[in-house]
Amino acid sequence: MSLVVCSNQDTDATTTTNAQNIYKPFSFRNALSSTYVVPKNAQVALQSCKYNLDGTVPLSGADHTLYQYYGQEIIDVEKFGDEGIDELSTSVPIRTPVFDSGTESIVEVNADDLATKLQKSLNDNIFHPNLRGGVRASVKRDATTNEFQGYDITYLLFTDADNVVPADECVINQVDDVVTEAGEEYSYFTYESGEFTSKDNPALGDDGGPAVGVLAGQALSAYNGSMVVDFVDPNSDEVEWGVGLSRICERDNGAAGGLFTRCPEYWRNATGTGFGDTQPTDVFFFDYMVCRKGDTLKLYHTCADSSVGRGNVIMPREVDVSGGAVGADYNLDENSSEFTKVKYELIGQRLKISMLNAAEAETTLYEYNGGDDISTELSCVHQARWNLYPCLYLPAVASGDVGYTLTVEQFTPTPGQLDAEGNFGPTAKELMIADRSEEISWYNSIEITSFSGTARALEIRDWNDVGFDGAWGDFVTWAGIEEPPNADIQLENVLIMKPSSLFSQSIGANTEKLLGFSTPTKAYSYGDGDTLPATARTFSSTFVPAMLASRSMFLRLENMTQQSVNARMGNRSSIIAHLPRFDGAVETGRIYHEPKNLIFLDLNNAQPMPVTSFDISFVYSNEQYVRALTGQSVVCLYFREKPSEKIQQV
Repeated sequence: MSLVVCSNQDTDATTTTNAQNIYKPFSFRNALSSTYVVPKNAQVALQSCKYNLDGTVPLSGADHTLYQYYGQEIIDVEKFGDEGIDELSTSVPIRTPVFDSGTESIVEVNADDLATKLQKSLNDNIFHPNLRGGVRASVKRDATTNEFQGYDITYLLFTDADNVVPADECVINQVDDVVTEAGEEYSYFTYESGEFTSKDNPALGDDGGPAVGVLAGQALSAYNGSMVVDFVDPNSDEVEWGVGLSRICERDNGAAGGLFTRCPEYWRNATGTGFGDTQPTDVFFFDYMVCRKGDTLKLYHTCADSSVGRGNVIMPREVDVSGGAVGADYNLDENSSEFTKVKYELIGQRLKISMLNAAEAETTLYEYNGGDDISTELSCVHQARWNLYPCLYLPAVASGDVGYTLTVEQFTPTPGQLDAEGNFGPTAKELMIADRSEEISWYNSIEITSFSGTARALEIRDWNDVGFDGAWGDFVTWAGIEEPPNADIQLENVLIMKPSSLFSQSIGANTEKLLGFSTPTKAYSYGDGDTLPATARTFSSTFVPAMLASRSMFLRLENMTQQSVNARMGNRSSIIAHLPRFDGAVETGRIYHEPKNLIFLDLNNAQPMPVTSFDISFVYSNEQYVRALTGQSVVCLYFREKPSEKIQQV
């Protein structure tokens, strides 16, 4: 008789991901330095085993749901009540299924697989361009024992980016329902190497324009991103022009006076008595627009205005810039300051707009200060327009009176949209062509569903209504960027894993026990500036999630001659033992198993059998590896000679 002890590694400190193929906790080989001889007519039995079980979770469709919130922290509950988040925040919680297969099929995953699927879903649904692609989910383990302790979720903020000129093929026509593909011409404009030029199109009539293009490449970075556009060409001939920012829209709602324009369903134009015509001469949708109208410099933005009976929709409104360095009603014919360019800068949720001359000297047209009257403030970059793109405009003019050019000199895209090779991922336009517009932004994800009312409800809140009596800064501050060391955007990350009265839009959240978080939580820690950037925010499970081993497990001895039959699979097997203790009754952690009765299997060896290795594996009833194991696995095998048979005398 002899006992053979087999193990994949020395301790539990090493995880599965670091192990070579022959040293996995669910499948390993122990090679011997000298030959071990199994006696003839021998038998083998499992004496005991030990291993670490991560457990599994059955995932089906979108059964497991959490919400991500990235917005203002409403801390003055006495002033605003529990409804503060729903009424005052510039964001709403974003529904995030842990795993959405699109089918009703069940997928069983271990802790590492769950972290992988969770990370993908968190990135797919966070939508803020400076966070998307930077969320990391990983298994949290004890540093000494390697035991499962839950999960870490880290939000990396993308901060560094290079200025580029948007690519030639990225433009969509804001006033045309056709999305042109590579090689096709645009109506009324061309775009090449940053030059946006108006043109005739005789096939569409005698007039040329309007030329309105959205450069639907990558979104503008909210971390000091900038855009500079030269307008000297049309302005020198007293031709109107416009330089702005716009979200991507798919639909026309018929609100442009019979003209097509891509816009939200709840957008209206400013044409008509009492509305002030606060828009460029041609009607189209934008979020922000600096333009020449007549001979005057104008600044417009899109928001609600209950003072003219439009508190339940959004529309273009003019911003009073009389207090700025440029001043109100600046005459672009005279152009005493010799402005040639417009510069936008995005700092968190705040826009700064400057006019530049040929020497690049900047004069501020608008800058946020939070204490002024609403009429002097731009609406913030809220969740419905987190993803902003250059919007360029040249007017409809008589045939032949075209050929004017706006030139994009610089644009700062979000660096988080780079892949591992340093290339940008799909552009917004490419996603539109591929019929995947819901992946562009939060607004686009609900524009194509019946939930567009969520975006409308967000955009008609008091902080986005210029008809509100007072200053927006009285109750909510547009987020800027913090001072170092934790120089992040001044918005809070919150994880919501069960329904919350504070965050009423969290119906169906049910992942608190699955992931080990007491929620809603904003209890994150910042990176140390070494292993993680100082702007990184990490959430850690506050208790160990309960994961069950929901399937029976078996032990195989691969390189011996015992005979077993797996009737379920219909073939012979090298299984030597069933581990019934794990059949839906054991939680995760370090597990020990010692059968009460040893079941010996014949090796059927008529002669002594030399052995140079022991090959062990843990499998399910379908003979697939139990990949839910981690760390160290130990198996003790008991070998003996087969007892001689004795015939009982009567």
